[in-house]
Amino acid sequence: MRRRKYIYYRIRFALAVIIAVIILAGVLRKIVFKPEAPVKPYDYTRKYMAFYQYNYDGDTAVFYVEDLGKTEVRFIGVDSPEKQEEGYEEAKTYTDQQLSGALKIILEMEPRGENYDRYGRLLAWVWVDDQLLQAKLIENDHVKIRYLEDDYLYTEYLYSINVTKQIESVS
Repeated sequence: MRRRKYIYYRIRFALAVIIAVIILAGVLRKIVFKPEAPVKPYDYTRKYMAFYQYNYDGDTAVFYVEDLGKTEVRFIGVDSPEKQEEGYEEAKTYTDQQLSGALKIILEMEPRGENYDRYGRLLAWVWVDDQLLQAKLIENDHVKIRYLEDDYLYTEYLYSINVTKQIESVS
């Protein structure tokens, strides 16, 4: 009888700990890791107005850019599935929907990084109707964070979105 009571209390304690962890994760998600969206691109960076043409996948698109003409753009800090990988079509379609429905697209250059990648694509933060496209792609699980330096403009913001997604998947 004594052993049965001991096991009963151990199970209750374990359940109480699990519930406390779930509650704590929810509180942390709402208080500590709540990503604050930048209201707009930084004032001191170089920016271009762009007009969407088409996209290759979830992280590369072609725009007509003022002063540059027709330009291939690689989105900074994210990597989408390649053509033969799972999730390619979803990422490509989502990016196309976001860009083709946009009223205003701004390409923001990263002042601390290279302007072009090794394939000659312009590297840029992509703002779609005043929202960072890279953030929306991460929130909707279409891309992974990659090639992101610690001192880039929106590094902390993108990682905070990623942490929030991980906490939400646990709780």
